[in-house]
Order: sequence, then structure tokens, then C-alpha cells
Amino acid sequence: MDGPLWFEARDALAGIAEVAARYDLDGIDVHFLNNPIVGRGLRNGAEVKQLFDQTAPYGITPTGEKLEELLLEYLLKLEDAKAAQLGGDAGALKRVKPVSFLVITDGAATDDPESVIVQAARRLDEGRFPLSQVGIQFVQIGTDDNAAEALRVLDDDLATVHGVRDIVDTYPYTAEGSQLTADSLAKILLGGINRRLDRRKPSMG
Repeated sequence: MDGPLWFEARDALAGIAEVAARYDLDGIDVHFLNNPIVGRGLRNGAEVKQLFDQTAPYGITPTGEKLEELLLEYLLKLEDAKAAQLGGDAGALKRVKPVSFLVITDGAATDDPESVIVQAARRLDEGRFPLSQVGIQFVQIGTDDNAAEALRVLDDDLATVHGVRDIVDTYPYTAEGSQLTADSLAKILLGGINRRLDRRKPSMG
């Protein structure tokens, strides 16, 4: 991702930080695929833009590797909290907030994010954690056909084929000239959360 797409992603995330800060004092965390620099607890657009100014896009697209790193960190925290709750700390699990991972990409991954996602979903199932605990939203930026196909593969029956919960939503690029904005990202995040919450509702039939 470079040039206009890089700045488009930056500006959209800057807007999301402003929106998120209204509802969650923790703000948002921003990670990059090929740079260890991390922005934690960002709560305004200036902080996001300053972070982007400290790095630049380059290299391959190790989406699976980065997802594995972030998911493992979160799952260990979640499983430790469950163990603490079973040990008598009644509020341990409530202190671990549900998480949404928003992956903005302009190209297909150069590794294997599918196996990482399936393994994470399996651990969530084994721990009997709420369906809304973890969500991953993949958002395509730009018109790369390989990226669109990679998203299609991730979204089409991944949960059914592997017999695990569905924690993935994908949003391919849809129209020439359209642009990623904070508003569209907010709708994507809320849509993914609502979809998983809907699955918890009992059938009315």
C-alpha cells in the first residue's frame, strides 16, 4: 500500500479514533504489517497521523503472521481471565473487553491467514467464549483483483468448512472512485458486531 491509498487509510483511521474515543476511553491500537511500531490507546486523529508519519509502506503482506501475534496475545489474556474466574475472581472475564481487528489491505496476503483464523476460532469455541468476543473485519482498499479474491476465499464458508464459529467479515472494494472513510469504517465495525450479536438470539420459529 503506497501513495494515495496509504493516506486514504491513514485519514479513515484518524476519523475512527475520534469516533471510538466517544465510546471507549481506551481508544484504538494501530499496528503495521512490516514495522514493529505500534500506536496504543490513540484517541484523536492527530495521534494517528503522527504515527503514520513515523513509518512508510514497504515489503510483502504478512497478514497471517501479524494476526497470529495479535490474536495470541488476546487469547492468552482471555484464557488467563477465565482461569482466574474459575479460581474465584468473579469479575475477571468482564475485565477483558471484546475486540475487533480491522485489517485494511490493498493486496493478497503472502502467508496463510486462514489457518491462523481457524485456530483462533477453535480456541474461542473450546473456551465457550461469547460469539461477540472476537471479530475480524478485512477491508479492501484499491482495486487489486488478487486482494478481492483473497477476501472472497476468507469469507466463503470458512466457518462451515472447518466447523468453527464465524469471526470474519470481508468488505471488498466495490466501486471505481469510492473512498474509504471514517464513516464507512464505523459502519463496517458496527455491522460485524451486530451480526455476531444476532447469532446469539434464540430462533423465533
